[in-house]
Amino acid sequence: MKTTFKLLSLVLLVTFSSCDNAKKTEYKYAESPKLLACDFPNGDLLKEAVYSFENDLSTTYSFPKTNLAKSYSTFILQRQRGKLNAKEIASEHSLNLAKALKKEAHLWSTVNTTPTLNSSDPLMDCIVNNIINDDIKRTYNALLSTNSLNPKLVLPLLNGTSRFVQADGSLRTYVALELFYSQLLDTKLEELKNPNPQVQPEPAKPSVNSVNLNNTPKQVAPVKLEEKAPHAGHNH
Repeated sequence: MKTTFKLLSLVLLVTFSSCDNAKKTEYKYAESPKLLACDFPNGDLLKEAVYSFENDLSTTYSFPKTNLAKSYSTFILQRQRGKLNAKEIASEHSLNLAKALKKEAHLWSTVNTTPTLNSSDPLMDCIVNNIINDDIKRTYNALLSTNSLNPKLVLPLLNGTSRFVQADGSLRTYVALELFYSQLLDTKLEELKNPNPQVQPEPAKPSVNSVNLNNTPKQVAPVKLEEKAPHAGHNH
């Protein structure tokens, strides 16, 4: 009797372990370059989320020709105009990542029933303090210090600088989490418009050399940045 009970317990343990393993999300972008300057226990999840988001962008806005900068531009503009529905963009893979991100409760806070990134989380400090351009970094820090770092104020700053956003791992992470995944935390699979899009080839690495960053805002209130002809370099 004891032997039978032990065998039954072992079978149940293996079964439940198999179920748990089946539920684990496969990381498709584990070999892709690191995005954040800081190391976090959930760093692999954060990186996977950004690359999955960008694949969804490329599929939605520029397929079959991959143009990630153009996709970012369209996404940010749609978000600023209040016309963005993340359910129409997200893949099943991104939704699974959103569910994993939701479990990271420290990442999120709620403002007027709307999920948003937690300004007090170390991730936000890492993002803000490692933005490449000093003027954008200064604006982000000013907004963060007054607890005003929210999409309403940030979107005008990002609009028109999509090529630079694409070249900055900190900004890419912020855009993915704050402007995309925050809308998917409570979404169900059947709500997605295109859950299984074709995986796009990874775009060429962007360069900020084609973006003039000298016209970035000097005031706390963010303003739209203009992209002009080359001549700008990195501001570290």
